[in-house]
Amino acid sequence: MTPPKEERRNLLLLVTVGLIWGSAYPVIRFGLVSGATPIAFAAVRYALSAVAIAALAASIRVPRPTARSLGLSAVLGIPIVGVYGLLLYVGEQTTSGGLSAILIAIVPLLTVLFALPILPGETLRPLALLGIVLGFVGVFVLVFPPPGVTLATTVWGPIAVIGAAVSFALGSVILRAKRPEGETLWGVSVQFAIATVFLALLLPVIEPHSTLPLSNDVLASLAYLVLFPSLAGYALYFSLHHRVGPGRANVVAYVNPIAALAVGAFVFAEPFNWWELVGFGLVVVGLSLVMGLLGRRPR
Repeated sequence: MTPPKEERRNLLLLVTVGLIWGSAYPVIRFGLVSGATPIAFAAVRYALSAVAIAALAASIRVPRPTARSLGLSAVLGIPIVGVYGLLLYVGEQTTSGGLSAILIAIVPLLTVLFALPILPGETLRPLALLGIVLGFVGVFVLVFPPPGVTLATTVWGPIAVIGAAVSFALGSVILRAKRPEGETLWGVSVQFAIATVFLALLLPVIEPHSTLPLSNDVLASLAYLVLFPSLAGYALYFSLHHRVGPGRANVVAYVNPIAALAVGAFVFAEPFNWWELVGFGLVVVGLSLVMGLLGRRPR
């Protein structure tokens, strides 16, 4: 049994991870409005993150996975990081960081849905199914708000962000099916590296006139994303995940949107609309029902 003091410390660190990861969404948006084009911005961030995380893994002597394990990380790096980053950064051109974080918060709901046909023994109780429905109702009211409420400049931005959530959730479920013990820092580094190659190949096709201005704002955004969400965020998360278990680690999913909304509004002056709280509330209720009520069929 974990001592109460260590429980509180673990919870505090999980909240810290949520704050760090949540802050990434408004920082991405800030870099984009400062002149960076989305694919170039994501590719450079991922390239630097791959190197930084590999250096961290080597410095703390994380055991190197087998070639087969790294190969799986490479393949799944395309949906988990590459496609996710492509759609997220493109979507954030017209979507605030706070709204993007709320939409990405449906990843646990999508993970449950994808797990049902892919992972053996997964099942849902009725209240969990209700949670999924409520979560997606929350998404719907955010993507299609009532007349007079504007949350994004086009509907395609939020739809792209939802596509990012779908790609991440599907890749994560496949990873869990193929490697139940989870990922390592080495694997995350490979995922970022493969995502960099994937985005670099898309640059001349989708973004032939890409730019990454070396302005203070863009460079500060890039440095923050590499040092905090990528490096510090993953380092803290991996140090905690095996100690607290996946259930407690889901605290991060609740904190991310709150951090993004706060940082976006108070640091970057992102517009905030009360309707976002309506959608966020529905998503939170859905997450609460699903996270506590996913079960396994008796064997």
